[in-house]
Order: sequence, then structure tokens, then C-alpha cells
Amino acid sequence: MFTESGAGVRCRVPDRTPFYWSVITMPTSRHTFLSLALAAMLAGCANFAALPAGTPSQQVQAKLGTPGTVWKNADGTEVWEYPLGPLGVETYMVTLGRDRAVREVRQVLSEEYISKLHLGMSRDEVRRLVGRPRDIGFSDLNDEEIWSWRYREWRVRNMELYVQFDRPTGTLKRISRFQIDTGDGKRH
Repeated sequence: MFTESGAGVRCRVPDRTPFYWSVITMPTSRHTFLSLALAAMLAGCANFAALPAGTPSQQVQAKLGTPGTVWKNADGTEVWEYPLGPLGVETYMVTLGRDRAVREVRQVLSEEYISKLHLGMSRDEVRRLVGRPRDIGFSDLNDEEIWSWRYREWRVRNMELYVQFDRPTGTLKRISRFQIDTGDGKRH
């Protein structure tokens, strides 16, 4: 049951005790909800395939917004990272030449790029290859730092990618992939 009152939405949630109901107030407004919904829809509308080679960087930024990360290369080129998340399954890398024009657009959360991950890589090398992780966690038991991403294998199968780094050295020591949309509810 939901009722709107004042500055929030009140929802009645059953407590663990039989026949006892507690009330939770969630501070949201229609304006905030509509703003977030519009932002989510616009983010989903970004068309990276419509960025032909030679497109000036100003047009890229006007069309796609500010990149999540800008990687500056020694040769004067740049790579702009556009993660579509936090729960998105795509991350685009837009390579700009020294003339500040598009040279290449790549969707890096794909088998093509994930298959290039190998043991011994640094955190920076992994980040430049497949983009910002969705989550970063730590395991004190094995002294590991664990990064994760969601992606689509063959554009249909929802997968999770985990890379585990040795914390003291910062090198990649394990790569794991799991299918997360199985019919039996288990990861494979």
C-alpha cells in the first residue's frame, strides 16, 4: 500500500510480528523522481555508433556529455571513457587524435576486450582495457582487491566479470566470469 503525504511517500511494510505494521517514510518528490527518470532515459539515448571518425571533440562532448575519465597518452592522443552505469553493461572508449577529432569508438565490455585480460596486468592496464569497475571490494583472507563488472556476452547473456588483484603488488592474479541469468537461479 502506498499513500502520498507531504514531502514523502509512505509505504506500509509488515513487521516480522504477526498483524503488526510499521510505517516507513521515503523522502522523495515528484520533481526528484522525474529528474532522475529523465536523466536515465537520456543516458540510454547516447548513440555511440553515430560518432564517425573525424567528429570534433566539442561535438562529442555536446552529444555525449563529459566523459567519466579522460586518459591522456604520451603521443598526444586521448581516450575518453563513457561507462553506462552503475548497473550498465556497456562502457565506451572514444579515442581522439592529436587534432582532437574522433579516431575510434569501442565498446570495451565485450568478449573481444575481456579476452585480452591476462595474469600479471596492473590495475591501470585493466582499467584502461575494460573501464571503470561497477564495484571494488577487498578480501583480507587472501589479501586481494576484487573488481567487478556486468556485461552481455553475445549481446544476450548477462554475465559478471571479476578480476582479483594481489593487494601488495597490484597485479592481476585471477579472472572469473559467471552467467547471472540462468533459469535455475545459480551462477554458472
